[in-house]
Amino acid sequence: MLKRVFYFFLARLGVRRLRGHSFFATLLAKRAVVADFGAHRGEFFAAVKAEYPVSRVLLIEADPAFAKSLKATFGNEADVLHAALVGGNNKGPIIFTRSTNPESSSIFSERVAVYDIAKQVKVPTVDFAEALGILGGQVDLVKLDIEAAEVEVLQTAGPSDLAACCQLTVEFHDDGNPITRRDIDHLCHRMRCKGYAIVNANWPYVDDVLFVNLKTMPLFRRMGFRCRVALANVLFIIRRVILDRLFAKKP
Repeated sequence: MLKRVFYFFLARLGVRRLRGHSFFATLLAKRAVVADFGAHRGEFFAAVKAEYPVSRVLLIEADPAFAKSLKATFGNEADVLHAALVGGNNKGPIIFTRSTNPESSSIFSERVAVYDIAKQVKVPTVDFAEALGILGGQVDLVKLDIEAAEVEVLQTAGPSDLAACCQLTVEFHDDGNPITRRDIDHLCHRMRCKGYAIVNANWPYVDDVLFVNLKTMPLFRRMGFRCRVALANVLFIIRRVILDRLFAKKP
């Protein structure tokens, strides 16, 4: 019953969660422009296009095996780019370490060290501005899951590039290899300063954080949406508190 009540109110706020990434479905354009950075097997894009009409899509994936699979599966529906998305300070090819656990492959070899290393390959790079340029301007929804590179990408992103994004749904990796929670807190401060409201959809963890660009909205709508963001955060906090208490009662 509690779960039903939670999802009822979440739906009323317009929040949707697909493949572990939350976003405001009410903010998507009638034919949305979507960017999936760290597309992996393409599950997120597949889920989005199954429920919402899209006009243009860019999938970026560093793992050569996944990139090849994405081109075979979505080549007629999306632009697929085999590259590592990096911060603006990185240029040229970079070493990508493939793990025996494909979801943990990364440009940071220290992250892969907890698993067996399958292979190291050199891959091309693309920065945030270049990636958005491929889509030609405003992007309705950006998903970021790039195994600890997301902080540097957003920290070095230019103001005009951040302004071009309506929403960013991000999976942060704050296990200290090489990103810490302090790094993420600093980034969130920057994003707020750039006009973004933030929803932590898995509070107190940071593996599902949504940034909503309030500057893309008319002034009269911003206050109402700030209230919606606040209510969403309250819902996620209440859910976690209730879950923790329920599990704490179990023998």
